[in-house]
Amino acid sequence: MTKGASQATARSRRRRAERSDSIRNRQKLVAIAQSVLAADGLHASLDKIAAAAGVGIGTLYRHFPSRLQLWETVLEAPLNAQLDLLDRAIANPDPWQAVRDYIMSSCALEAESDGYLNLMTTRYDGAPRLLGIRVQIQQRITDLFDGARATGAIRPDFTVEDLMYVMLANSRIAEVTRAVAPNAWKRNAELFLDAMRPERARPLIQPPMTPSQIHRSMQYV
Repeated sequence: MTKGASQATARSRRRRAERSDSIRNRQKLVAIAQSVLAADGLHASLDKIAAAAGVGIGTLYRHFPSRLQLWETVLEAPLNAQLDLLDRAIANPDPWQAVRDYIMSSCALEAESDGYLNLMTTRYDGAPRLLGIRVQIQQRITDLFDGARATGAIRPDFTVEDLMYVMLANSRIAEVTRAVAPNAWKRNAELFLDAMRPERARPLIQPPMTPSQIHRSMQYV
């Protein structure tokens, strides 16, 4: 083998080794990000993620130049899981059971130890894949609750915007009780469900938030 060929082979081996290192680093970063974002919230420290993965913050940014790009890698699957829950709920011929099953299952996805708190109440502006899934989720939620209202399964004044109260409350309760009473969120969700029943409906003083107010509120979550 000539000297030139030997050097070319060595360079090729280094590139393969660098690619292998890069793939391993990305896999470690994704695995650690899944754990840290579940434990600390979607706005968890990126420095903490990099350190836990055993790489520098520069390595994290080479793979994920922004938090939104990291979110797109980590959160696409759990958001698609929400879509699956909604598809199953909409297919249920019992409108009340469909609403109940969706809310309890959706809250469980966030509340479980590996769930992502505020998954359903966070804005994903700048993350087109996540925004696309969010649009599908919102449309299915509208279809689910429109159908439930039309059949009298839920109180007529309950809106999809009111669902944000359920999700925000669930996220906060799950966050503060995970270590001491990990199922406490279920009681809260059941109380909300009880309040949605038409036979328990009484006039509400405060009107529901508008879609615009919901959108603006989500920037603070």
